Amino acid sequence: MAVGTLGSFNGTVTPNVNMLNTFKANELVINPNSTLKYGNMVIKKIGISAPEATTIEINGREIFLPTGLFELGYGQVDIYSLEFSSAVPVQIYYLY
Repeated sequence: MAVGTLGSFNGTVTPNVNMLNTFKANELVINPNSTLKYGNMVIKKIGISAPEATTIEINGREIFLPTGLFELGYGQVDIYSLEFSSAVPVQIYYLY
């Protein structure tokens, strides 16, 4: 039995924009009947690859990525917001 749905994003992020809104919109294009139509997206697991020294903000907390890599295991933190401080190319996978 699955515990979530896997998604990904590959591209340049817009600074100071909650990426969960972008993820949600992309998921609704793929599956218009998703339960995401009725509620907010909550990320349960995430992996991010970005340029070295990228700064992100998760749930209002700033995190500096000295190596450009970041990962949280399933259920460690429920992510409600993800913002980048600058426009950078990223590769992100997530489970919601």
